[in-house]
Amino acid sequence: MKRVNDIPDFEGIAAKLKIDLVRYASRAGVNHFTDSFYNEGFTNKTFEAWQPRKDNVDPGRKILVKSAGLLNSIVVITANDQLIEIGSGEAHAEIHNNGGTIRIPITKKSRKYFWYMFKKTGADMWKGLALTKKTELTVHIPQRQFIGESAVLMQQLDDWVVREINKRFKLA
Repeated sequence: MKRVNDIPDFEGIAAKLKIDLVRYASRAGVNHFTDSFYNEGFTNKTFEAWQPRKDNVDPGRKILVKSAGLLNSIVVITANDQLIEIGSGEAHAEIHNNGGTIRIPITKKSRKYFWYMFKKTGADMWKGLALTKKTELTVHIPQRQFIGESAVLMQQLDDWVVREINKRFKLA
């Protein structure tokens, strides 16, 4: 039974809030960054749509979602009351998130694949790749940011903290 003159355990309430904040922020962060794949763009202060695929050989499929490997790789790396780090362990995550240029060597195995794709699709692009004299391809990957600093996410976390403080300390 609570008496009128009992002093609430403010330190206990604050400690529980910090634990809950780490859990909430971790989940909210992962959700925010995976939403980039469904929205086909990133939201920092405003939503910025990704550049569409140049040669859309797979219409109807979301950009950056083929096997969903990159989408499903977004995880909490570190989570404590000082730092929450969310990232991806996929090798190609950085080049898609930041953009850049990559060089792909053309091997006998890749030429075999290009012939296979030409026979399967009939697309001249694959025949050209199979017959090219080049020993490597230079490919520019446009930036399609899906993870990073987000003012919208930080505002969502700030709003949650304010609501929780008001709720928890009113009950104290």
